[in-house]
Amino acid sequence: MSRIQQLPAPIKDRLDHLLRSGVPQTKILAAIEPLLEDAGEPPLSQSGLNRYATRMEAVGRRLREAREAADAWTAKFGEAPTGELGQHVIEILRGLSLDLSLDAQESDDPAARMEHLGQLALAMQRLERAAGMSATRERALRAELAERAAAEAEEAARRQSADAGHVLPPEALRAIREQVYGIVDP
Repeated sequence: MSRIQQLPAPIKDRLDHLLRSGVPQTKILAAIEPLLEDAGEPPLSQSGLNRYATRMEAVGRRLREAREAADAWTAKFGEAPTGELGQHVIEILRGLSLDLSLDAQESDDPAARMEHLGQLALAMQRLERAAGMSATRERALRAELAERAAAEAEEAARRQSADAGHVLPPEALRAIREQVYGIVDP
């Protein structure tokens, strides 16, 4: 973990804000120096700040790319069934998790690496659970839609037969549901 990541939260938050605002690094060092002195922290080095800024830019770039990909998928699948869109989101998150895993392997701190990998494993477990819930929800939705379609078809067949002057027996309606829609009553 870098020294900047270990700074007290108010100082690190201020530094991050200045970086995101596009303030030159020399001015950031000058703005942060009094805060560091007040907190009893030694000054930051230009090279340390540059390494941190480079890493933060890489993370920001990945987040922007992920947002752009999510926007593209959303635009493409805006009308797609929820389960299909959910599956694509899960795949995107799996890819991001792989990137984070690779980043963790580059860490110099074994304890931080193990903690990160533990969090990653938990996140993957939750993703898999969400994927399973999504598939279950989609199956239930499809079954409900099939039931509605069968009920509407059955009602239409009743109306048609009544309009024609005869009534279809319940067995005939059940056979239509089973043969046309594949819905079998238990």
